[in-house]
Amino acid sequence: MTERFSLGDFDETIRLVLESGGEFTIWPRGVSMRPYITQGRDSVVLVRPPKKLKKGDIALYRRNSGAYVLHRVISAEGDSLTFCGDNQLTLEHGIGREQVMAVVCRINRKGKSVPVTSLPYRLYVLVWSCFAVRRCWFFARKCRNKLRRLIKKSGK
Repeated sequence: MTERFSLGDFDETIRLVLESGGEFTIWPRGVSMRPYITQGRDSVVLVRPPKKLKKGDIALYRRNSGAYVLHRVISAEGDSLTFCGDNQLTLEHGIGREQVMAVVCRINRKGKSVPVTSLPYRLYVLVWSCFAVRRCWFFARKCRNKLRRLIKKSGK
């Protein structure tokens, strides 16, 4: 049996580990970071955030509601950050620098460790950061799903 824990239960521990220069691994839940990070398959390694976040970084931050979110930085202007999940088109504006708890330094994907500095990963970020590419991906996926439903329906 797998037990699930809230990040809030370990907030203080995570902060202590990161502040001491350590790393902390989490297994993200949800679909907001697909297609690259998939729930139940992948994990991410967190480190203390740098003084300045940049476009493309994946950060763990805490919303004003108390929810913990792992999303990608879309823009950083001063202390105000804009985030968006890779599987989303809606931007989340006005996240304060002080709300950021950690950044991802490595993704354990499909059993392999992928540093965020690797060329293949950086190319993925470059392409996927273009919202036109995302829109095309979402449209193609929607068409594929409709086609599957039609085929399944006609086969009955």
